[in-house]
Amino acid sequence: MTTHLLVVANPRSGRGRSRKKADSFIEIATSRGYTCTLISVLGEKMMLDSISQALSEGTYDGLIAVGGDGLLHTLLPVIKEFNIPFTVIAGGTGNDFAREIGTKGQTHRQILDSVQSEPVALDSFAISARGQKHHAVQVLSLGFDALVNERANSLKYVKGKAKYVFALLRELSVFKPIHFTIELDGRVFEREAMLIAIANGPSYGGGMLISPGADNADGVLDLVIVNKVSIPQLLRVFPKVYRGKHITHPAVEMLRGKRIHIEADAKAFADGEFVANLPISVDVEPGSLRVWK
Repeated sequence: MTTHLLVVANPRSGRGRSRKKADSFIEIATSRGYTCTLISVLGEKMMLDSISQALSEGTYDGLIAVGGDGLLHTLLPVIKEFNIPFTVIAGGTGNDFAREIGTKGQTHRQILDSVQSEPVALDSFAISARGQKHHAVQVLSLGFDALVNERANSLKYVKGKAKYVFALLRELSVFKPIHFTIELDGRVFEREAMLIAIANGPSYGGGMLISPGADNADGVLDLVIVNKVSIPQLLRVFPKVYRGKHITHPAVEMLRGKRIHIEADAKAFADGEFVANLPISVDVEPGSLRVWK
């Protein structure tokens, strides 16, 4: 029986709402007989060091991440190192992973009920870039969408989905197609493209269905390429991503594979966080996560 949980929250996420959610969860969990340890510290390194120390010195049955995709992205290295089962309480801007596993909108009591079930095995993917290795779980973006993501992250006074719309309109005025060299499971080809996404799950950016058929338990990655179009065409196509309707456009290619290498003058973002400048190599890691859902 699961009894001891490590609860992790970013104290500043959602203007403090994540920490309040963590406190509320712990109160309910404690009333139901759980023992909970809270880690809520600022700074990625300090947080990871605190979690590693706790998992090394204590016995925990699982980890509860209270936040969004960015927090989970930060936690993946330590989650994978200790092979600890986990789930997510949605507390970020996008919450795409929580949406994918079904915990977005669930009550704390419902999440506690799921913690007593057997965790399911889900895929993640590894990103190698410039001698560094990173891990991600949802979507890696390159090109126009990555630049929109970067600009959205810089907006301090625009919140929620509105900041992605605002950032999209700003980037449209300056964006030019990018030349990509792509190797997909040994096949090499080139594209002049507006954007490329490597998807383990269907959505990113707060519900944008970049790859509606992506399955994070099928052992492969979905490669989405939006080939060169005019800016007016891009403006018509890109908003359709919120309903997954962009995939019928003739400029959109949908491919699948287990290993993808991409070279270009571009930046890579994964789970909404900057990873590296290209070139990058991406490998699926089948069944590498244990998740309560």
